[in-house]
Amino acid sequence: MRILLAMSLLIGVVSTVPAVAADPDVLDVSFGGSFSSGHTYTAATGEVMGGTLTRRSGAESQDPARGLVLAGGPDGVLFQPGTAISGGAVQRSFLVETAFTPAAAQASLATVTAVGGAIFGRYSGTNLQYGFSSEVNGEWQDVVQSVPVPTAGEQHVLALAYEVDGGGATLHAFLDGQQLPAAVSTAGTATWHADAGAEIGVGNEVHPSALQRGLAGSVRQVRLATFSGAFNPGDLRLAKPVGSTAKVSVGFEGTIERGEYVPGLGEKASELKAAGRITEPGRLRLDGGGVSWRGELDGGVLAETVVSPDLLDRGAELIALGEVRLVALGKHAVALRAGGKTTEVRLPRASVKEGVEYHYLGLALDAGTVDVLKAPGVTAVSVEVAGGTVDEVRWLTGARGTAYGVGVSSYFGEPSAGLKALPCVVGKLKPAQTMPVAEGECVTSLVAKASAIRPEPRQVEWQRMEQTAFLHFGVNTFTGLEWGHGDEDPNLFQPTGLDTDQWARTLRDSGFKLAILTVKHHDGFLLYPSRYSDHSVASSSWQGGQGDVVAAFVKSMRKYGLKVGLYLSPADENQYLDGVYANGSAHTPRTIPTLLPGDDRAGQDLPQYTLTASDYGAYMLNQLYELLTEYGQVDEVWFDGAQGRIPPDKVETYDFPSWYELIRKLAPRATIAVSGPDVRWVGNESGLARPDEFSVVPTITKPNGSPDYALGYAAADQGSRKALLAGRDAGATQLAWWPAESDVSIREGWFHHPEQSPRSVEQLADIYYKSVGRNSVLLLNIPPDRRGRLDDQDVTRLAEWRAKLAADMPRDLAKGARVSGEGTVTVQLPAKATVRRVSLGEDIRFGQQVEAGVIEVRDQGGWKQVAAFGAVGHKRILALDSPVTTDQVRVRITQSRGKVRLTALSIY
Repeated sequence: MRILLAMSLLIGVVSTVPAVAADPDVLDVSFGGSFSSGHTYTAATGEVMGGTLTRRSGAESQDPARGLVLAGGPDGVLFQPGTAISGGAVQRSFLVETAFTPAAAQASLATVTAVGGAIFGRYSGTNLQYGFSSEVNGEWQDVVQSVPVPTAGEQHVLALAYEVDGGGATLHAFLDGQQLPAAVSTAGTATWHADAGAEIGVGNEVHPSALQRGLAGSVRQVRLATFSGAFNPGDLRLAKPVGSTAKVSVGFEGTIERGEYVPGLGEKASELKAAGRITEPGRLRLDGGGVSWRGELDGGVLAETVVSPDLLDRGAELIALGEVRLVALGKHAVALRAGGKTTEVRLPRASVKEGVEYHYLGLALDAGTVDVLKAPGVTAVSVEVAGGTVDEVRWLTGARGTAYGVGVSSYFGEPSAGLKALPCVVGKLKPAQTMPVAEGECVTSLVAKASAIRPEPRQVEWQRMEQTAFLHFGVNTFTGLEWGHGDEDPNLFQPTGLDTDQWARTLRDSGFKLAILTVKHHDGFLLYPSRYSDHSVASSSWQGGQGDVVAAFVKSMRKYGLKVGLYLSPADENQYLDGVYANGSAHTPRTIPTLLPGDDRAGQDLPQYTLTASDYGAYMLNQLYELLTEYGQVDEVWFDGAQGRIPPDKVETYDFPSWYELIRKLAPRATIAVSGPDVRWVGNESGLARPDEFSVVPTITKPNGSPDYALGYAAADQGSRKALLAGRDAGATQLAWWPAESDVSIREGWFHHPEQSPRSVEQLADIYYKSVGRNSVLLLNIPPDRRGRLDDQDVTRLAEWRAKLAADMPRDLAKGARVSGEGTVTVQLPAKATVRRVSLGEDIRFGQQVEAGVIEVRDQGGWKQVAAFGAVGHKRILALDSPVTTDQVRVRITQSRGKVRLTALSIY
């Protein structure tokens, strides 16, 4: 193959006009919540839904692994934003991203995304078509572009960004991060259909004449945000834009076999020739040899290398593209030899990582111009040369010393680094709860950091509980709503026989170790008499206005040996109506507690704190102060990330850092979940963890100061080696011990609705094995009814569930057995027995180390594999492929990050 050094035409280049960051999300859901019988969607914890989402046909289903499952035809969902982004005279710029997996067969014009009956991304035969319809002077025109359809059966991300510019509009498009030709109109903007101008369709159209254009397949996640000014590709989240296409990106973490380089994890290399020795991961030792590659590239060509200064001996050919060569002149300079001319380039001082010095060098060729790069994206010199072709790319010919990486990529526009290779050096790591991630950090280093990460004691204690309960109780219990409006009459709250002792007894007998009470849900109604709001039990005639559900709850939980958790919703519809929530107030220093006129605490020696907050942030801080100082020890504080159902331009920026700081001061042993640094949401509300659930994951920090998934909460893999690399490339700032909590309700709704029934015993057992049995803590919601008691049906079902689990795992056969070995553990049973399940557990005080292993049993022919597993963590329960009868069971760890400490091994 020959490499063409001619610049290809770039169609639809993103505007270079200075961009403005996207506004807060209007919608971001992964369909981990639930659809009610009325087809209305209730958002899951952490999802954003500034409007109403409904399913179209009622046949749409949900799957924890796939998201929203669609059969085509009338299937799909319809989103109506609380504030229109389109329709009539409204002409706002917005972007919509859809992560979808298409089936092989699609009906005519099957639609992925549609907005306002005017903008679309849809199938059209063998093409994926996207664009918009515009009416100008009474004439209709479609501004359309198309590309080949993406591979069926695989997840893809289609991103459409509609940018309004004067009298015209541009629809920017990206498929899996690759920029596509834009659909551009200078003569008019999209013309919204009168009946669909404010609607957004996912998996189907919204145009009234095209409601049978459903997508066959599934939608894993959809995100909608508005923006001002020019579109900024950096605002895309579900698939980051790709600026260049790397053909070779090697940090020498692989191996060399008979002159061929075999890539390591995360590396890109095909037919790469290498002469030298890899002395340790990330280091190629050269002794006069070199590296070469042949292949085909479109557009500009960028070849890169990262080397130690000792390799820059005079005369070594560092990079060669045909007759264009970069040659070493010693440790401080290189020479560009091109077009019969030699140009010297002085090198900057060597960079240093963990005491290792290195230089980056790049050589870019495009349309008769050659650039020498002395740092990624930094051009040292630019020289005009004659066009032509070359047969191969060569690196480090005749060099002697250490190379840390080579790369070659194609690009359009400006050359951007495709090589993800700093010197792969692992320094001395002191165990910690978090560790930073560097751009381009090698997988060897990332895995070493992941191995060294340790949980805080409160996290260890939390994970050991395994099974916790949620108690959704409030004014919604009496209105039948899942999400109240904030203007409900507090007098509606009238439990006729509140019995928190019954809650506690039932939970204790069902194996729960902690219970979380909804002190305040999104409607803002408080289950205790707060000094800072009248929207509480104190304004109800229940118990003569003297009722306090929190006090009764706390007393009962402690009486029956359960730990106490409190949920205080960050969203608050009542405070929005009162002009406090999302009122645009400044985040300024506030004194907490803020004493009010006639405050009963006046004159007391109260601990006070100065914390930064908005008006609403201070409201939350004052209530946290009340709850954490007046009800004894609190073991968990639970936040979600929900926003109120308010206009997108009225979003409240939560003061999470201040809330965390106050909790740490007043309840240092309490875990902070789920929008918190101690515990993360698993990503769905079905109670199902990933098959391999890691407690160490790559994270970023949201603008509001709360931690967030680097890979998005819907990603199927959060902690494997591949996920660590993907997190690095997605902009992760750190690796953190952030274990998963799997939440689900025993009923369809989170609040008690008399017409609903509890899940079956089989469903609950499956949830247990796929949450607790997958290194996650189960958070099961059991909602009290209007009496203030747990429903008798739910109590019975919990007892049946525990009996089912006891029958599945009746007696631990490993107790009293002879156990030997460490990395491979063999259990000699006292006698032959039928084995159906094996449960494993690591001592997580020393991190999470197991990445893969197998379960084997002894039979007449020797050892036979009966199960395989990946991550273990605190607990992993494995069902064997089929029951076996044996007297020897062996656990063999086949891959780990560090020393494995198995402290739990049970056989059933």
